[in-house]
Order: sequence, then C-alpha cells, then structure tokens
Amino acid sequence: MSANIRVLFTRYTMVSAHLSIIPEFLEKIGLLGFDNIFNVNKAEVVNTKNNSDILFRGIKTSAGNQTASLKSLTGVSNWVLDEAEELTDEDIFDTIDLSIREKDIQNRIILILNPVTKEHWIYNRFFQNKGVEAGFNGVKDNICYIHSTYLDNIENLSKSFLERVEAIKHRNFKKYKHKIL
Repeated sequence: MSANIRVLFTRYTMVSAHLSIIPEFLEKIGLLGFDNIFNVNKAEVVNTKNNSDILFRGIKTSAGNQTASLKSLTGVSNWVLDEAEELTDEDIFDTIDLSIREKDIQNRIILILNPVTKEHWIYNRFFQNKGVEAGFNGVKDNICYIHSTYLDNIENLSKSFLERVEAIKHRNFKKYKHKIL
C-alpha cells in the first residue's frame, strides 16, 4: 500500500456519507481483513498504518456550491466523482480537477457515472470529442475507460432484480440498452 495518499470522494450532493458510502466501504475493508487499521468518522476514513485517508464531501451543500473549500484541501492526489452525471456544470469540474496536482505522485481523477445524454458536457468532453464509442474499454489520450453492466456482476444480483431487468428488456428495448446496459 502506498503511504500518504489523500483521496477526495465526492458526490454532487452528499448529505449522509456515514449512512451510505462509508458503511459499504467498511464492509469491503472487513471482507479483506483490514478493519483493524482504519479509523472512521462521519466524513473521513483514515488508514492508520500508512497515513492515507479518504475525505467524503458533497459539491453542493444547503448553502450552495462548496467548490472553493474543496479545491483548497491540501495533499489531495486522487479525486473520485461518484454519480458524475449529476454534475451539470463543467466549470465546477474544471475548478476541482485543476486543484488535483500533487508533485512526485500519480494524480488520478475518477468519474463514476451512469449513461449521460448527448447534450451533457461529460459526453461531449470524454466521448464525442475523443471519438470514444459507447461500451469502450481501454485507454485513449491518457484516459482509462471502464464500461460495466449488471451482466458483469450477475452472480451477486437477486432473482427479482434480474426479472425486472428482463421485463424492461422485453417492454422497452431502447430503455434497456441505454439505462441497463
């Protein structure tokens, strides 16, 4: 494990990371047998063995956007934007993106998203402008694309979920292709 890595994990709105994301993260830590080396609070997970941490923050708060406070976090070398399709303002993305600039360490920006419309800035910037087709897995222009669907995780899905997906597939194939695949 690398030492002193600081990850900023964001969603556009993150009201309760301690109720959703952090418990899931802790479950995975436990499955790996590492639960004895992490300290956890409502908005941060710290690896006490190597002094790395994950900060959980929302971009939009009840008081408005907190872009300025996010870009002023020191030592952040990795930014994860979960549910990235919810961020409709490319300028906010750029502001945070350009603040991830630690020296002598690989900086990473990770966007996790469901499909966006062709009008969304993410589609234009990362797919249309780069000639990347839907479903592409690989690297292009220093960007790693990983496309997955429920089929990649089918052994962990309930029978009722799979039945609902099959119903959508037969009722509205276009919706199945866009929303499910």
